[in-house]
Amino acid sequence: MAKEKRYVIGIDVGGTKIMAVLYDRHFHPLAKARTKTHANEGEKHFLGILRGGVRQVIKEAHLDKDEILGVGLGCPGIINEKRGVVLSSPNIRFLKNYPLIQKLSKATGLPATAANDVKAGLYGEQQFGAAKGCRNVIGVFIGTGIGGAVIADGRMIYGAAGGAGEIGHIQVNPSGPLCGCGKRGCLEAVASRLAIASEAATLSARQLAPALFRKAGTDLSDIRSGTLAKAIRSGDRMVELLVREKARIIGTVLGNLVNVLNPELIVLGGGLAEALSRYLVPEADKAMHETAMPALAKTVKVVPAKLGDFAVAMGAAKMAWDKFGPPPFRREEDVDG
Repeated sequence: MAKEKRYVIGIDVGGTKIMAVLYDRHFHPLAKARTKTHANEGEKHFLGILRGGVRQVIKEAHLDKDEILGVGLGCPGIINEKRGVVLSSPNIRFLKNYPLIQKLSKATGLPATAANDVKAGLYGEQQFGAAKGCRNVIGVFIGTGIGGAVIADGRMIYGAAGGAGEIGHIQVNPSGPLCGCGKRGCLEAVASRLAIASEAATLSARQLAPALFRKAGTDLSDIRSGTLAKAIRSGDRMVELLVREKARIIGTVLGNLVNVLNPELIVLGGGLAEALSRYLVPEADKAMHETAMPALAKTVKVVPAKLGDFAVAMGAAKMAWDKFGPPPFRREEDVDG
């Protein structure tokens, strides 16, 4: 007799780590596997990590593979979800016109689906986190880069090629720094964690951020989101002003998006937003309200994400459940209540 498929796996593929999480049908996490990405080691190694992560969480949860409904994956880059193809990915160079869903399914032996990581993260927040119950939401995830996603009238917006929501590549300064996309002055090039770390390193070198200098010197690789937060708590006023300035730039972009999309909520997530929420969220919210049309601004607010590191994996898992599972999806408390 075939076992009931009551479990689903979500995978978060980042520039530095890959995390697989196994969930039950109520989306309680049962097992987790985390591995460094090592994107420069190529496709075979990449698929091996995905396969190994899936096997590990199934084993740790004491389940059999035939109890798993499917696997969902969130990955940075532009993904055509309908075709299951990664058109390009900034952090994993071999993922170019790459048939990710086909390869993932073959590697794991499970039905698979895939989406842009920020789309998966926003979906996780809309289903389980800060935006639960909202039908019109903008998500901005700030880390090494800046990614965005939009849910309008309850539906994720994908666009013609799957690239809708690339908020990080809105140009905020035509003569600004060069962005990884090849253009100048994108929001990502100006206000991402990497951009802030670069300017903070200059402050450190000039002895304008003594706490940061003691913690990380001027080494960009050591100036992480948590390091910036610790430097501010230790009294580095110039670092705090820098973060607040960048938050206002982000908020101005959000204000323009409010005028176009009329959301009810804007969720700020990602490593930088999580570590520096105290400074980023209120400044971004204030700048958004100053920029957007008053009639639209009064119905929207900026809030921090709630799911942290699990947003992408949880959203990707829910996407897999939606695609392969029995409708409708209801949580146990919804049924009982």
